[in-house]
Amino acid sequence: MQFIYLFNIFFLFTVEANAYIGIGPLLPLLGGAVAYVFFGIILILGFLFYPIKKIYSYFKSKKKHSDIKDNK
Repeated sequence: MQFIYLFNIFFLFTVEANAYIGIGPLLPLLGGAVAYVFFGIILILGFLFYPIKKIYSYFKSKKKHSDIKDNK
């Protein structure tokens, strides 16, 4: 019974609170979004360019070995 009494008092006597939140909570959200986009781009570029680099170095080293054999 006491719970119901306190519950009613709490909701009957609440005061409206008008407060301006501002841009404060938005700034960390924007920073987090920028960080996720940046890391996503780095991840995608890493998955694309690493195999291309390995293939390029493989063919480059293969060409060097063939040039060395031709000169002998």
